[in-house]
Amino acid sequence: MKASSNTQASPGTSAAAAPPLWRIRLQAIAWFVLFTAFLLGLPILLGWGYGLLFVLAIFAAALALASAWVIRRLSATAAGRPFASVWARSLLGWTLILGVLVAAPFYYLMVVTETRPATVPQVSLSNGTKRVVFQGMQHIGSEHFYQAVIYDVEKALSEGYVSYYEGVQTPTPASKAFFEKLSHELVGGTDLSGTYKSIGEVCGLKFQLDYFGLLEADKAEHPKRHLVADVDALELKAEYERLMREDAAFANAHAKDFQPKPAASDDAFMLKVVEWLKRGSPSQKALGGVTCRGLFSLNQPDANSKPGPMQPVILDFRNRALAQRIMQAPEDKIFITYGSAHLPGLVAELRKLDPKWAVGSVKWLRTIEAPEHIEGQLRGLGN
Repeated sequence: MKASSNTQASPGTSAAAAPPLWRIRLQAIAWFVLFTAFLLGLPILLGWGYGLLFVLAIFAAALALASAWVIRRLSATAAGRPFASVWARSLLGWTLILGVLVAAPFYYLMVVTETRPATVPQVSLSNGTKRVVFQGMQHIGSEHFYQAVIYDVEKALSEGYVSYYEGVQTPTPASKAFFEKLSHELVGGTDLSGTYKSIGEVCGLKFQLDYFGLLEADKAEHPKRHLVADVDALELKAEYERLMREDAAFANAHAKDFQPKPAASDDAFMLKVVEWLKRGSPSQKALGGVTCRGLFSLNQPDANSKPGPMQPVILDFRNRALAQRIMQAPEDKIFITYGSAHLPGLVAELRKLDPKWAVGSVKWLRTIEAPEHIEGQLRGLGN
């Protein structure tokens, strides 16, 4: 009888040590969610290459060692299992978690591109005698955006408008030399157009000037209705030097301008990333495009954006010059394609010259779209 009593006590003790049913169910749900999220992110991980999975596995193994050590000391159930068993379970968990954490931002950026698209305005302005249509521009954008802009420019030309274009002029070696210095200060390279074009290629987008070439035939036939309305680079230089002399805050902020930048600067790093992606695999280029378009959408400027350090030169000064040119122009119908950041300042400058200037109609054009042929590759990034 004593032996029988001891045998019955053992199952009771085992049952008491088993985890409660609700905990088992929660763990099962958590593992299911992790596995599902990891599988959804797997195309992203494979798209960057197997090297990324190897790096994730190393990090997961290190985190699993620490986790297994802690779990065995905090959990009586885990303490009764071999260390290797606890570590293997932790390794699987951390691998899934890290995979989800790496992939999630890319899916977030894809969603942002669709739900918070970058846009620019097309605004009609008038003071009663002159009518101006300002089309906000973005140097890099989707093909559909540039097609829509070119259509509107051609329509305006057919209605008797003169077209004004943005583009700092560099007709002399001196002006070209200063503009190259300024470009290097702003984007880390002397070839501003080349930099924009390279970024556009990586982002799966187009460069503005590639589409404005469609107007070359009309420019050759009607040169008087196509005008570059921007300033000369030497005028920028003169304004920059004036501010350095007369504006102490500007001078302090720009005391280190035009000096060699450290190799680890943000601009240098961005250009290295662009060059690396240009040499990458098709899947890496697709993922680079996802990242780039999402960041463009997230970082589009608004009324609360902090002005850049060069704004007094590259925005404010040029806005004043453009407003004066509009007021002095013999034409009474002008279609302007300029960076959208110029619009608020231009309207303010026009109203300083003539308070009658008022905003009429406004429409918005989307500048960033996810190319279908690129997004469609995401399902097969690992192939």
